Amino acid sequence: MINNKKIFLKSALAACVLAGTSSALAYGPLYVFDYEKGTPYRWDVSSPVKVYTDGGNFASGTVKLYKSTPETCNEDGGWACGHYEDLYVEFTNEQGVARVKDALASWTNVPTSSFQAEVAGSFADIGIGGEDGDITGAAEEFSTDSTGNVIHEIIGTVNNGGIHVMFDETGSVMRDVMGAPAGVLGIASPEWADEETGIITEGWAVIGGASTYYNDTDLRQINGVITHELGHSFNLAHTQTNGHIIMYGNYAALTAGPRDCSAHPLTGGDYRLPFPQDSAPALSDISVMYPYINTNPTSSGATGDQQATATTKEDYAAISSLYPANSFASQTGTIKGSVTYAFSKEGVIGLNIVARNIDDPWHDAITAMTGDWNDGDPEAMQGTGDFILQGLTPGAQYVIHVEKIFAGGFPTPQFGMPGPSEYYNGSGESDDAVQDDACDYVPVVAGAGQVVEHIDIQMNGMKNTPQLFTSPAPNGSQITESGQTTAGTIANSYGDALSWIYQEGNEEYTILPMGGIAMSDNGSVISGRVSQNSSYLPARYTEGRGIEVLPSAGNTGCDQGGGILEMYSNFAISPDGRTMGGFLWNCDNAAEYSNYRVSAVTYNDEDGWTILDSHKDDNSSRVNALSNTGVAVGWESDSVGWWEGRVWKDGKEINLKDAAPSDIDYVGQATAVSTNGTWVAGIDTYNAQLEPNQYLYNTQTGEFKLLDIKEACPWWDWFCWGEKPFRPYDIADDGTLVGAMGTASGAGAMIVSDTLGGEYRLADFLRGQGVMNASDLEVVSTATKISSNGKHIVGWTALEGYFGSFRLTLDQLFVCNKDKTLKVGYPVGVTTQLRNGATLGMCEADLPKQYK
Repeated sequence: MINNKKIFLKSALAACVLAGTSSALAYGPLYVFDYEKGTPYRWDVSSPVKVYTDGGNFASGTVKLYKSTPETCNEDGGWACGHYEDLYVEFTNEQGVARVKDALASWTNVPTSSFQAEVAGSFADIGIGGEDGDITGAAEEFSTDSTGNVIHEIIGTVNNGGIHVMFDETGSVMRDVMGAPAGVLGIASPEWADEETGIITEGWAVIGGASTYYNDTDLRQINGVITHELGHSFNLAHTQTNGHIIMYGNYAALTAGPRDCSAHPLTGGDYRLPFPQDSAPALSDISVMYPYINTNPTSSGATGDQQATATTKEDYAAISSLYPANSFASQTGTIKGSVTYAFSKEGVIGLNIVARNIDDPWHDAITAMTGDWNDGDPEAMQGTGDFILQGLTPGAQYVIHVEKIFAGGFPTPQFGMPGPSEYYNGSGESDDAVQDDACDYVPVVAGAGQVVEHIDIQMNGMKNTPQLFTSPAPNGSQITESGQTTAGTIANSYGDALSWIYQEGNEEYTILPMGGIAMSDNGSVISGRVSQNSSYLPARYTEGRGIEVLPSAGNTGCDQGGGILEMYSNFAISPDGRTMGGFLWNCDNAAEYSNYRVSAVTYNDEDGWTILDSHKDDNSSRVNALSNTGVAVGWESDSVGWWEGRVWKDGKEINLKDAAPSDIDYVGQATAVSTNGTWVAGIDTYNAQLEPNQYLYNTQTGEFKLLDIKEACPWWDWFCWGEKPFRPYDIADDGTLVGAMGTASGAGAMIVSDTLGGEYRLADFLRGQGVMNASDLEVVSTATKISSNGKHIVGWTALEGYFGSFRLTLDQLFVCNKDKTLKVGYPVGVTTQLRNGATLGMCEADLPKQYK
């Protein structure tokens, strides 16, 4: 008797979403049956797996198409140059079934695999979906099982075996059955299995017909979704050998080898990969199981037709690794190995291992992920760092490198890279980055039927260097004086107000229901706003007291289109936590307020609310930063909406344009102020030639200093004109500035410090300190906050596939003095050494080899 076990337990599983919410996994199983032996759940393929199809249309609906009518593009025609016409589009059940048959044939025909499947009938043939067998998500398709759970006629119900393919004609199945957006392209999974043998007995797939393009002739592009989702129902996970380079390589630093060896325009360096620099994978090199797809028939980058058929080396390896034919092991090669942390024997889970044939690097390439056959369950920790590459061309020379997963690692837990991406280099492999060059490689060759073992990669490391920590938490913007606590905002609009807090040593993030947060120096007070009763209200979190909503300032808020009344927006808190600031929204049409304007404001328990600017002048204003001495800095808009720098001190408002040199036509917002209120930093000054600059202002002496830190715009930064200026976002009490060179896609985190002897890109500064993951700040990053003592920095950065946060502590740094690398205290030791002729950073001989 088959003892069915439900294995649909791990979220929405394998949703393939074009917009990018799906995750990626190098080839392997979605679900592992025996973690100790690395045995996946499998279908019994001694006879074809039976597949049953929906009885309804594949897709139907009305679309609006614009029809150009140039003959009416004149005065007599009212300058109406066209109009929209409704077009009813229908893709039939027969078309959908035909594409399912094509997809099954593609998987069945892989020569090195024993897998076989066929369409055995429709839902109506097996009593599903009523007389016509059409699943629509209607109420009558749901029932309650013996335990009280609501189940669907297919999802959650045992239906005597096979794979059930639903055509979501209008999006109702995605919405009402799966609880997903109607536009999701596809979701699929094995669902039931014999828990004693690991044999899958039943699975399902939902194909998002509602997202089919009206001009997708014969479903050629959406067919890629069908083939992909059926792969998931067979228990195949995602692959990603070439897809990320093809789809995202135009704006992300994604390369065919270790990044430090690629000479990518976003990162620079020398090209040291074993393939021609000007070659790249083609659309035909994307595998079926890559987690993203372009199904637009008119797009030059459409991939659906290609992903409809299993043709790549990785497609073959993926299906054959779960369902091998006798020829698979005997006619192909296999490489096994592991990845371990530097200076440790502990394996690293969730890293991508890429093998590329030097002579055919794009088509003949296969990936695996460390731990994918052992650690689909985070509690199964055996084999954590192990990997296996199967289906390799006998006798071919493969170069093997380790890299981050670009788009997540479901179901295997994904870890960040503990060092730089690097090649396997044979006897030269070690964890000492001074000796082991990440760009050196030794090809690995496996003969037919041969298993080459012990291809072990030790992650390169450096001892006692500053630690750059990165995390997937977004928008890092707050750090305490001790550096132990960091925080940032998750959501702060349309009724969502959420932030994260992380304390070093804790395993989890604390989620705070406040948005726009600012944190005091010791972390005990956090200011922000909360969403309550369809309004954004000022709020404050205090240790021991929790969140309190502050008294109203008497203003009437603004509905800016999200259905939520904007009352207050928070941007600042004084280092001692006593005063918070931002702006009030004023939309009540009262004489004392300006309609649809915001006014700079502070709040503390002693004085209550204080409106700082002349808020009756119809100009908006905001507080960006606060000192402990009552000095507030920020901006006030001019008549055309430009943000002019302001300082509010001792009840007076200082227009920083009045303090600037006479040749400066515009002084932008003040972004930061020192703890004692003496030094103010700001951005975006312009002279008559519109040359950008940044500034410092001394509130005690009135001195206004242009810093003149800028660089030429790189060719790839479309948001940059002329020169790219440094933009300081915070200032430490010793005058150290942090921020970014440029904005948007061209931003690069910066530090400017007299103690360090000048201005540095943080990535370059950390390279000089031997930090192995310095490139995590290289593509796009911004330092948003520095602790008052100048030792701790937080910000955001573009990591592989997402925007995360970083944290950096400057406690002890390396200098080079007379060809000897010394580690000295910061800032006093560094200052002393630099005065005595030392240079900042390690001596070249002591740097990681790929940095030399």
